[in-house]
Amino acid sequence: MVEMDDNMRMGMLIGAAVLLVFELLNLPGILGGGDKLFLIDMLGIGDMEPFRPDTGFSPQDIVGFLAIAIMGALYWFSKEDDLDWEALLGDDDDDEEE
Repeated sequence: MVEMDDNMRMGMLIGAAVLLVFELLNLPGILGGGDKLFLIDMLGIGDMEPFRPDTGFSPQDIVGFLAIAIMGALYWFSKEDDLDWEALLGDDDDDEEE
């Protein structure tokens, strides 16, 4: 299992949720008024316009959905399995015997 503290786990979950909302709104072009936002071109790495009417499934979406899946899997596998149920529920059996 992967061990992470709670802040990192929540950051991973929030990041995956934000990326999922971005992908779902960007895929049909809702964010750009009918045009799709390409992040690589927006950062200046690509040589095309950041907003293009090329809506639909692109390699950017594949990478985005893979990142969402990886962050969700890391969040799931980093959960704490070993809970001390006696400490959580209280040890009432000893109190009743006395």
